Amino acid sequence: MTTNISSLTNNIKIISNNMPNFSSVSLGIWIEVGSRNEIEDEQGISHLLEHMAFKGTKTRSSKQIALEIENVGGDINASTSVERTNYYVRLLENDLEIGVSILSDIIQNSTFDPNELKKEKSVIFQELAATLDSPDDMVFENFQSAAYHDQAIGRSILGNKETLLNIDSTKLVSYLNKFYHANNIIVVATGAVDHEKLHGLCEKYLSNLDRTDSPKTNIASYRPNEIREIRNIEQAHIIYAFEGCSYHDSQLYVSHVFSNILGGGMSSRLFQNIRENLGLAYSIFSFSSSYKDTGVFGIYSATSPDKVNDYSISVAQEIKNSGSSISEEEIQKAKKQIRAGLLISSENPVARMNQVARQMSIYGKLIEMNEILEEIESINKNHINDFIENTFKPEKMTISALGAISKLDEISKIRRLYE
Repeated sequence: MTTNISSLTNNIKIISNNMPNFSSVSLGIWIEVGSRNEIEDEQGISHLLEHMAFKGTKTRSSKQIALEIENVGGDINASTSVERTNYYVRLLENDLEIGVSILSDIIQNSTFDPNELKKEKSVIFQELAATLDSPDDMVFENFQSAAYHDQAIGRSILGNKETLLNIDSTKLVSYLNKFYHANNIIVVATGAVDHEKLHGLCEKYLSNLDRTDSPKTNIASYRPNEIREIRNIEQAHIIYAFEGCSYHDSQLYVSHVFSNILGGGMSSRLFQNIRENLGLAYSIFSFSSSYKDTGVFGIYSATSPDKVNDYSISVAQEIKNSGSSISEEEIQKAKKQIRAGLLISSENPVARMNQVARQMSIYGKLIEMNEILEEIESINKNHINDFIENTFKPEKMTISALGAISKLDEISKIRRLYE
């Protein structure tokens, strides 16, 4: 795979990753803005803006946007995360200009028609309702709020009905002008892409964007806390979590190796002990989630109401015992699984596109796959033991519990399990 990087005259970064033997191109535009950039009374505006980008521009209706892509057999979509927003298309290589033209149009010329805005808010309200009705989604929403309470990074990407109702077209335009500018944009294409052609098309369609500065992003602060939400359902959904690694933490890859060992699949320690041996849950997994300046490490499962404290004890014991009992065989298995996942995803144009964009966003450069694999390969038991010792501190524990949780011990008692 050949990677090329260039910049437009207005400083927009253009990155292409040519993948031999492909006929299609995956093309995305990333804007460095997400839910953590929102002030409290505009919660959900990043996500709403992403939705509205497909509702019509000065030259295309929403139907025309869809038709232009689908008439050439392509597809178009977008996503909003905590730290960035992405608009992307997949199409055949000869149709690259259609993709660049449409993506550049929707981020520069969206009209935010009030009638369309009203309808799209209704769509998002349905999305919110679906999340509220899903306990395994809501326990994670509550967890984010508990770990980062009173901060934008702790608020829902979807927003809430009250704030969304107060966002009008004027506010959307103001927010777009604040963040959708040349210094805040990356363009990435993977697959059957010619860099010179891509650069020329981006110069044609994106060079009018001005260079300016975005407001500074507030540093996130992990603040251990708990949120308990009793619901009349059959199970107790529980997350036990601790402060983890940011993308810049030296133990970032150690956290992923340990997460794989602890709860990364059917052969993991938590699955084998909590499900197979004790029968306390149907499924269980651990996760290591990172941001530019913070991160979390957690365990999620759902168990029966009368087993919540047995479950708590078993999870704590598994974590505490890991430091002394992890074998070299487990470490090597975890490394192989992570290595395979990285290499397989690098062969997928969409996954590769996302990886390239994320690296440029976080590090300002691309990291060679061999460098990542070498760092993972260098991890040993001492690194894992240091991570366990530094991470699982009682006072750093956050709990999100939802459902039939009336019998769950108080947080002070659960924290003592990690002493």
